[in-house]
Amino acid sequence: MKFKTILAAVFFGMAASSASATVLSFDNLTEMMYGDGFPLADSMSYIGPDLSYVEAGFRLTLHAPNAMPGSANIGTGTFEPQTFNWHDGLDNGPDTFVTLTRVGGGLFNLKSFDYFADWSAVSADGKLLGSIADAGTWSTALSGITELRLGSGAFNQLDNINVEAAAAVPLPGTLTLLLAGLAAAGLARRRS
Repeated sequence: MKFKTILAAVFFGMAASSASATVLSFDNLTEMMYGDGFPLADSMSYIGPDLSYVEAGFRLTLHAPNAMPGSANIGTGTFEPQTFNWHDGLDNGPDTFVTLTRVGGGLFNLKSFDYFADWSAVSADGKLLGSIADAGTWSTALSGITELRLGSGAFNQLDNINVEAAAAVPLPGTLTLLLAGLAAAGLARRRS
């Protein structure tokens, strides 16, 4: 294999692993309510009392620890369809919260999201970042996180979550091995 071909293959592999942004728009949620006896969208499922929704490789999970299994729901007492909206307290029980993760795990970067709410505490990877008390578009600088968590007020609505899978970070020494391999390939080419 020629040195230029090896270098091109390495560059292509690195470029293919870089992250690309996506916006979770919830466009396939067209009904006002899902769960608690109402049909679930194809992208939704229950895991015990928790209701999960998957879009573009990301999972939003409504954790309702005080709800009966299969009774957690989105849409009740909140707002329009084509958003991810949930209600704490009467509908889903106290201590309800939502997490955003990648399907299968892994790091991601959160750029922004639209939020309409009563109030919510915001955490990333278990660290409290603050709270949101006003509606609006929230720009963030959260990079390389595994979980975003929104603790609920009475009612909450998320839309247009601008997120991307974080590029894998090479293990220590991987770059050194790669460069050594390229140098060896170059040396072998010069000797032939």
